Amino acid sequence: MLQENTANNTEIWQKLVKSEIVYIESRQNFIRDCPNKVAIFHKALHTPTERGTALRLIEYLKTEERQLLFDDLIDLASVSHSDIELCRQAILALPKSWLIENIETSTAKILKNGTDEEYRRLLELYIEIDLGLAGRLAKQALDHADPDVCEVGEDFDNYIKRAGSERIALKVN
Repeated sequence: MLQENTANNTEIWQKLVKSEIVYIESRQNFIRDCPNKVAIFHKALHTPTERGTALRLIEYLKTEERQLLFDDLIDLASVSHSDIELCRQAILALPKSWLIENIETSTAKILKNGTDEEYRRLLELYIEIDLGLAGRLAKQALDHADPDVCEVGEDFDNYIKRAGSERIALKVN
């Protein structure tokens, strides 16, 4: 019976290896031969069954191509879904100075009618980019008319203050 399981496991493994080789070849063909990857990615990012593939392949795009998809990525980063970490990674892979320069304009459209969900998800992202940027958004949330958004602002304002204090303490030591 042990030999039977080993043979079955080996067969399953070999099938997986062959599938991965086909995937790698398909990926290379797409990256090399597709003339308008940005249009494909734009559509795929808004199709849940294609989104994960697009987010895993986005690193193969040129920086300028990824920047063209920035608003799509920000839209996705503003709500909870199974691919949110991949989405955040794609955003954080962009040049930091470009991110800081462009993110507030992109998120303003979302936050115009934003709920606590959008503020929370975007503050989680902002903290990974820059605490000053996150502080401005937390202040905006604190001043919001919706008490749920204010609560998010308070949570993040407290977090940012603690993080700032810890950073100062590390510099002193």
